[in-house]
Amino acid sequence: MKSILRSVRNLFIAASFTGLTMAAHAQVYKVTISDLTTGQPFSPPVIITHDASVSLWNAGDPASNGIQQIAESGNRGPLVNTLTPLVGSSILDMKTPLTSPLLPGSSVSVFVNADAAHPFLSSAWMLGKTNDSFSGELAIDLLNISGTQTFDVFALDAGTEVNTELAADLIAFGGSGHVAENGVVHLSTGLRGIDHITNGLGYDVNGVRTDSPASWRWDNSSPVARVTVTAIPEPGSIALMLGILVPSGLLIVRRGASKSPKSN
Repeated sequence: MKSILRSVRNLFIAASFTGLTMAAHAQVYKVTISDLTTGQPFSPPVIITHDASVSLWNAGDPASNGIQQIAESGNRGPLVNTLTPLVGSSILDMKTPLTSPLLPGSSVSVFVNADAAHPFLSSAWMLGKTNDSFSGELAIDLLNISGTQTFDVFALDAGTEVNTELAADLIAFGGSGHVAENGVVHLSTGLRGIDHITNGLGYDVNGVRTDSPASWRWDNSSPVARVTVTAIPEPGSIALMLGILVPSGLLIVRRGASKSPKSN
């Protein structure tokens, strides 16, 4: 009986210490990216945890080559190549899930690590049927999250390519054209789409040529994506684990005690 009591006590102490430590630090997070659009697949994303020295983009500044390549073609290779040497110093973790687009209405999840020196979460991906629109989260402070928190994400324009919406310039049509814009990263105005056909050609409501079908349209008044972050393990899960452990341990002891013969 004493050995059972000792085992239960040690197990309880170990679980309590581990649970409280993990709850305090919450270094592992589940990150889920959900495509909220009806007509815009997302390119495979890049997801990092990092310190304050790293920024994937800055609104009002020209896009980096890595962000430009994601925004125009969904090619994350150049950004990954730029970030890889920083892993282990200013970047703690980098995840590159998926090898094919994330379709509208779908989600993808990864687990990332963060610590006091690398508390920030950032991500980037292309809206696949645009000239140079992309989306993502910039520097979410993970250490302020306990349990689950969601972030609604809008689309950005890389400012690197004119939004012609012509088949020759849209990768979604197999186009390889590029009308350079030489602008800066800013909030996207969305995608116009065809409102009427004249002489076999598509035009938007203002009479501007476009080859984008109306099904691709969005005006960026609503979020295009949702990022859901869950601290692992959740504090509630730890409390539940300990709540189950203690009564179970006492039950074992009581059963053992009831079966033990009395000493004379």
